[in-house]
Amino acid sequence: MNSRSTYDLIILGSGAGGSLLAGILARSGMCVAIIDHRKHPRFTIGESSTPAANLILRSLSLKYNLPELLPLTRFGDWQNCYPDILCGCKRGFSYFWHDSKNEYSTADNHQHELLVTANSSREKADTQWYRPDVDQFLSNVAQKHSASLFENAKQIEIEHPAQQDWLVTFNREAKSETLRSRFIVDATGENGVLLNRLNVPLITEKLQTNSSVIYSHWDHVVPVEEWIISRGDSCQEHPFLVDDSAVHHLYSDGWMWQLRFENGLTSLGFLSQGGFNDEINIATPAQAWESLLQSKPSISTLLSQAKLAPFPGKVYRSGRLQRLRKTACGPDWAALPFSVGFIDPLHSTGIAHTFSGIERLSQILLEESGTQQESSLKKYSQGIIEELRLIDLLVAGCYESLSNFPLFTAWTMLYFAAATTFEKRYQLNSGSPPAFLCANDVKFVTLVQELYKALIKLPRNGNSKEQTSVDNFINSIKQQLAPFNHVGLFEPDVPNMYRYTSVD
Repeated sequence: MNSRSTYDLIILGSGAGGSLLAGILARSGMCVAIIDHRKHPRFTIGESSTPAANLILRSLSLKYNLPELLPLTRFGDWQNCYPDILCGCKRGFSYFWHDSKNEYSTADNHQHELLVTANSSREKADTQWYRPDVDQFLSNVAQKHSASLFENAKQIEIEHPAQQDWLVTFNREAKSETLRSRFIVDATGENGVLLNRLNVPLITEKLQTNSSVIYSHWDHVVPVEEWIISRGDSCQEHPFLVDDSAVHHLYSDGWMWQLRFENGLTSLGFLSQGGFNDEINIATPAQAWESLLQSKPSISTLLSQAKLAPFPGKVYRSGRLQRLRKTACGPDWAALPFSVGFIDPLHSTGIAHTFSGIERLSQILLEESGTQQESSLKKYSQGIIEELRLIDLLVAGCYESLSNFPLFTAWTMLYFAAATTFEKRYQLNSGSPPAFLCANDVKFVTLVQELYKALIKLPRNGNSKEQTSVDNFINSIKQQLAPFNHVGLFEPDVPNMYRYTSVD
């Protein structure tokens, strides 16, 4: 049995990005279909929101009359309006450096810690997204506004007989269905269903970051603050409760994230710089995780009571995380940022970058046509790739600095300067949305590029001359970053404890 339906636009992928875009376009009057090979709820990661993500989501909600999305932009509102949609509180970013012996110890001057506050209270805080719940919610919102969702679509085939004529055929519930549209969007992430069909080349070799990850969700993970206190250390000078943050445990060979949801469920993932060794790669993901813990004594104590959560009930392991496509659009198609490329979760850029792309793409699709639309799509593509290249350098520099915490701390200030400058410009913007993280600011991008070149040339011989070179380099970052430093970076009242770096 074969059926055929015609739509203004087809979106491949019903995750957070695809569903949000579908909801916006459908609410604005377009006839939208979403096709996905899986069904909600399903396990996925990409869980940490930021002030930039919430600014954009709030703007989208107001502009396109989607008030049901507003509570997602603040932790307090989320808890009041949607207590059944699981999330966690995120007051900011925290970093704990584990030394060359893979041990963590605090110091009076916080020389092994960095806490950066992103908002002024728990009520106004950002959130950790439990994606099975949130993605399903956004999918429901899209359907509420008349977007058609086709889940469990198998054997998807895409034809492009003419410009502005797309045919997508798939099997579902023992029958074949064919949908037709003028425009199509790839929101399938790393699967790149449309991008692969169009043979859009990968240019991943242009990226500097090289990391792989082992991850899942666990129950009964001891709160970080409880773990710190059990070691005889103090959290009194911390500007927020550590567990209300995106926690980063830093090692010379990688780092581990720790994101806590309100019911105690915890997302954990260990990222290895340059990929895992042969011993890790040949083991099962679960065995690899246990092997990693055995090599990290302080983390082993933190996770001594942890049990793998029933859902998803397994540990995942990736190959190299980084990917980048050569282009993000054509005259009658486009891809969302996370389909075009991905760098690393270190700075929690994924959700915000996706929203930034959706904001620009929605404006293009709803307000432009003909040659103007084609021109704007080309600019969209160029912008997405420039943004991914900038994120790459911001992250790669952190990996280069993992063995020296003061250097790592200084390099992260480049990201926080970019993020807070973007937030400031976004709030002042009255026309086209600004480039994500100031990626079109030639002065800033050039600064990052030149600093990265200098960073990878720093001596690594472990003597006093090396530390002198590092100290001089840190001072250079501070001085050159001054035009983009609007929130007192490098100058906290308590060393490495930043009480507030953003706007509500």
